[in-house]
Amino acid sequence: MTESTFDDIFDDLIDPNEERQNFLSIFEALLPEASTLLVSEAGVLLAGARPLALAPSERERLVRETGATDGFVAGEAENGAHCQAVYLANLPAVLIFSCAAVRKDDLRSGSTSASLLRNTIDLALARQEREMLVADHEQAVRQISILQQQHGKLIEDNYRQYQLNQDREKEYARKLESEIAMQTAELREANVRLEEISRLKSDFLANMSHELRTPMNAIIGFSELLSEAPLSEEHLDYARTISQAAASLLTLINDILDLAKIEAGKLELEHLPFDLTEVVGNVAAMFKIPAREKGVEVACRIDSRIPRRIMGDGNRLRQILINLTGNAMKFTEHGEIDILIDHEQEASGRIVSRFSVRDSGIGIPADRVEAIFEKFTQADGSTTRKYGGTGLGLAICLQLVELMGGNLAVTSEVGKGSTFYFVIPLEEAPAENLPLREQQEAGLGKTGCGGRILLVEDNVVNQRLASILVTRQGYEVEVASDGAEALEHLRHQTFALVLMDVQMPNMDGMEATRRIRAIEADPALRHDYVGLRARQQPLAIVGLTAHARKEDEAACFQAGMNGFLTKPIVKAKLAVILSEMMPS
Repeated sequence: MTESTFDDIFDDLIDPNEERQNFLSIFEALLPEASTLLVSEAGVLLAGARPLALAPSERERLVRETGATDGFVAGEAENGAHCQAVYLANLPAVLIFSCAAVRKDDLRSGSTSASLLRNTIDLALARQEREMLVADHEQAVRQISILQQQHGKLIEDNYRQYQLNQDREKEYARKLESEIAMQTAELREANVRLEEISRLKSDFLANMSHELRTPMNAIIGFSELLSEAPLSEEHLDYARTISQAAASLLTLINDILDLAKIEAGKLELEHLPFDLTEVVGNVAAMFKIPAREKGVEVACRIDSRIPRRIMGDGNRLRQILINLTGNAMKFTEHGEIDILIDHEQEASGRIVSRFSVRDSGIGIPADRVEAIFEKFTQADGSTTRKYGGTGLGLAICLQLVELMGGNLAVTSEVGKGSTFYFVIPLEEAPAENLPLREQQEAGLGKTGCGGRILLVEDNVVNQRLASILVTRQGYEVEVASDGAEALEHLRHQTFALVLMDVQMPNMDGMEATRRIRAIEADPALRHDYVGLRARQQPLAIVGLTAHARKEDEAACFQAGMNGFLTKPIVKAKLAVILSEMMPS
């Protein structure tokens, strides 16, 4: 064998820096959006196809700190982007990279992102080693071809080495696949646990909402009845104060429930006709009194090119505008608050419109603008102490706007005010759809013509409240404390309507409704019930519940109910449903 032949063979061997450069190429292929830099133990800097610009002092710090930890060390590139550094013992060298898809706080120890990035680095090292093994294999084949002419024993030795390399490659591949499969299974189990935790949290918040809304029904209802009674000005002021405080508490409860539904992905928007002018006007009217007390002017304007009747979720749009206007009112001591709806353009048969709430309040510092949209966060720690609030309102508004196909943003200047705005597509309601206000007015215009109603409610206070509200509509009321007692009433008396509480002891409203429908369907059973046997149509049943989720409403209808009212009971909504359900 000549020396030149061996020189040709060993010229193909890769030096350490070429190995590191090869690793960078493989890593960048696995994470194409990353900018990279590799620092060898000798201090040699190797840059990838997308070099990472890093100050020398920052680079030295990262190299120094990675030597003392197995995890990722956070740093900052010259362009301000965050980066991460990790020590690779296999090379050996320090890998520094920046990736926009990886947030700074995602790489805490044990996190999913940290595991995925560690797997990516391991995969790059594995592929590099595989390429080295392939190169070794090719090198061995070439050596065998040359040495076959000279030394038979050397040929056998090299062939054995080749077999060992093959076995090593297969074993490493099996080990890597096993580790990846194990980590994938662990990630799946973690996701299942997270989903279960999310479900439990959603159920807990929904149950807490029910427990809170039940007494709120009595507080709001009786305070409204008290406000309608002949009282002295002082006592009337007390009643109104109770009503306002209860309304504020109910808003907080609703915000918490909405947040739970949004995070669980269960909040669905309605697609019904509503009067846009009425929605905006109602929002402005809500703040007239507090605005007058503060000396603030509230005005609203709707572009004439935007139709009055709109298809969509009017209640959620009202909720967004109330939150934004209430926020503006809270932080505005003088000047004006404007609610503006502007026509942007028409696209695909829809009217793209900009909704703005502009105030002349205290404004928001530029470095806190993004934080105000985070849950439980306000612009400053002193904000809660001075103005109150939970920091939920804007976070919920942001997610509701996104569900409507838009994005909530803000422009602000400290001391001069803020403008919160969002752009969403609107769809004009067909002409045959009657506006919601006209429907309500049509129902409210009717007066009770008599008739007996069975109220099924286990809470004594709510029994009194509902009985008063129904009686004032001109109907007679009989009370049952649970579903079993309601069936006994139907056995001996006739009623035109049942107001059925959903959650009760002994027999709840769902079970009682199913029993009534089963009795109606069986002539032999129906004969034993005076309140059912002579009816030509099924008995009208309206569910009453402190649960306000969409699935709760669907469950009521699935059980056989004809209507659904949430607590606290709104007198106007009760009047509408009684006018629809009770015979004329």
